[in-house]
Amino acid sequence: MVKKNFLNQLRKWRKDKEEQYAKAIMERPEKSTIRKLFSLPDVTLLMGERRFGKTATAHKIAEDMYRSRKVRTMVHLPPSAPLEIRRRIQKLLPGYMKITSKTEEWEKNCVVIYDEAAQTAHARRTQSGDAVALDNLIGISGQRNQFLIFICHHSRKLDLNVVREVNHIIWKRPTYAHQLFERDELADFTMKAFDFFAELRKGRKLNEPIRRMLKRNNLVLDFADFRFFSFENSLPQHWTEDLSNLFQDINKVGRKAPGY
Repeated sequence: MVKKNFLNQLRKWRKDKEEQYAKAIMERPEKSTIRKLFSLPDVTLLMGERRFGKTATAHKIAEDMYRSRKVRTMVHLPPSAPLEIRRRIQKLLPGYMKITSKTEEWEKNCVVIYDEAAQTAHARRTQSGDAVALDNLIGISGQRNQFLIFICHHSRKLDLNVVREVNHIIWKRPTYAHQLFERDELADFTMKAFDFFAELRKGRKLNEPIRRMLKRNNLVLDFADFRFFSFENSLPQHWTEDLSNLFQDINKVGRKAPGY
């Protein structure tokens, strides 16, 4: 009789968790803002289609953190990024943002924008010295009161130790292919993001006004409450087309030419 009661409790517990999971997936996301959703410390993964504003959104989050709390930002670029491009980017950034290519340069009480994370935190490099060092930095980021923002196209490219530690995931219009090739644990969430942006588009032609509207929008999964939120963001005040193109050049560094 006791065993039966425990089994019933276990079934109920599993059902409750399944319903909680289903509720998060099926409910409409609650509208929110950057300042309501994010605070230090935090680890956030920002994913989505190329050229749909991932880097600009990370910079807008950093700008809001500076305006509301005077928090500085470390813009971390791959060591493979040419020094000339790093210097050109630095000249276009505001004074509270500093270009880094070494993790030991990250300050306490700061936002870290880790652009093109898959280049230096790749899933295939989990046992490398750099990956272990990054894992350690993520582990102590809470003690150092840092807000780490990792930017990549989808999580399968990224070291699993990074994915495990995130507090939030932000999606910028993933394609259907992103869901197909996503990690199994995140496939349902990425499909929800795909549906969210498809609903915003409403089947309309992907012209420039629709692209701009989609770029403003974001879907966020908050793992603490296991709920989805949405927010819109404008471009940061310092953002220019020159800066956007320079970051695009950084993203191309180290990629092999496509085969045929």
